[in-house]
Amino acid sequence: MERFLKPVFTEIITNKNVNDDNKRTFTIQKLERGFGNTLGIAMRRTLLSSIPSVAPFALELKGATHEFQAINDAQEDVAELILNLKELVFQVDTNIIEPDEVLEIKLVSNKGVVEAKNFELPIGIEIINKDLVLANTSKAKAIDLKLFIMFSKGFKTFEENRSLITEKLNGSKTIIPMDSNFSPVSIVNFKVEEVNQGESYVYERLVLDVETKGNMKPSDVVAMAGAILKNHYATFEELTTLNLSKINDMFEEEKILKEDDTQLEMTIEELNLSVRSENGLEKAEIKTVGELINRPFSALKQIENLGDKSVSEIVEAIQNLGLSFKTE
Repeated sequence: MERFLKPVFTEIITNKNVNDDNKRTFTIQKLERGFGNTLGIAMRRTLLSSIPSVAPFALELKGATHEFQAINDAQEDVAELILNLKELVFQVDTNIIEPDEVLEIKLVSNKGVVEAKNFELPIGIEIINKDLVLANTSKAKAIDLKLFIMFSKGFKTFEENRSLITEKLNGSKTIIPMDSNFSPVSIVNFKVEEVNQGESYVYERLVLDVETKGNMKPSDVVAMAGAILKNHYATFEELTTLNLSKINDMFEEEKILKEDDTQLEMTIEELNLSVRSENGLEKAEIKTVGELINRPFSALKQIENLGDKSVSEIVEAIQNLGLSFKTE
């Protein structure tokens, strides 16, 4: 029986994302024809709509009862303040904060520029974009607010959050609902490429570009999306009495050609790196390509005397060989 090739998942470090931990490219190959779009569409939809995170859903502002009011001694009105508050990115320690818990954080402004870092935060909550400007005031205490945040997923309208105020906050009339975008993922793009053009049987490669807001790693959100889809697809297995464990026998590892071993045995000198990059790897006692890629990318960044320019050069050389660093 003709078998499927077992797909290989790789995290790619490129010159574009080498210094940005929020952006990563992932590849899955070799896929049977058609599976690239099947997986790509499902992953993109899940990443954008179903990864849970924390976001604000309501606020209580002293002196305001609705979003169409002005704020005394502030350049912004309530609507503008809400737009700025929606841009806050939170990171929460789930070992301290319960997923169903509504969290309340406070801010009493000083005179001048009011930034996200001015919030009083309890243990377990962190704001990623601390320098986000929320308002500009001409008097101290012009903005005295409570912001209510919680775990959820996807996008919630202010009307949906109005119901949450009734359910979670006893329907206080002084609390103003707001739209919420709970997704920690900001951008997801994918493309499908042919791996072995011109051969009798063509396989596909799924290339997935993911950018997060900084409160979760791209690798973590991709893994979570895969787990969510896996649990959904698993329900179909209940439709049959067949022994589905035999499905695993339909997949086989791709046979690795000897030429790949030759690449791994290449010396660092054969990569034609700059003297600075070559010396840095030599001091770290890395002598071959195999030794270099058999470590996660984060370890490369920690090698003494390797600056960003050298790291980018090394990454490009490895990518030109069609190789990638070990996944953390």
